[in-house]
Amino acid sequence: MKSELVFVVFSFFVLVAKGNSMTYKLINEMKVNASANDIWAVYSSPDLPKLITKLLPGAVENIDFVKGNGGIGTILRVVFPPGSVPLSYTEKFITIDNRRRLKQVRQIEGGYLAMGVTFIMERFKIIETSRNSCTIRTIVEYEVPDKLAAKISPLISVDGFVMMAKSISKYVLDNKKNE
Repeated sequence: MKSELVFVVFSFFVLVAKGNSMTYKLINEMKVNASANDIWAVYSSPDLPKLITKLLPGAVENIDFVKGNGGIGTILRVVFPPGSVPLSYTEKFITIDNRRRLKQVRQIEGGYLAMGVTFIMERFKIIETSRNSCTIRTIVEYEVPDKLAAKISPLISVDGFVMMAKSISKYVLDNKKNE
């Protein structure tokens, strides 16, 4: 069976006012010609941090386990190449739900939090669209005080996660070819 790597990417932006701060949601949906179970197997894997450093060597310098083994509660230190903004941050796996194929990761130290963002979470949801296709929905949600929004918001995007989704999709399809 011939596997084809096809991406259809949709992105949109949601903005919610909240007192003296704004909550932003950056949403990206990418359709992939791979099964939801195969894509989720990678996103939910305890080995995903190691795999990301191999799949995206120029984008991520290293990812170290601070606590845990890749399950819920795991804390990672993510370091980017020199010149990146942010240069590093610490994140925690909040949710890994196999039934809903949902992973939630919250930044807990450094990175955008050190720049004034008060909350930032990434959500990855794998949605089955057919037996051999799915949609990878990535949501970056963050809250930033109004006085910092113009300075910080342009720095936050889903672009890195789109690169990650494309790399994971290619990895899954390449491994399927070799089976």
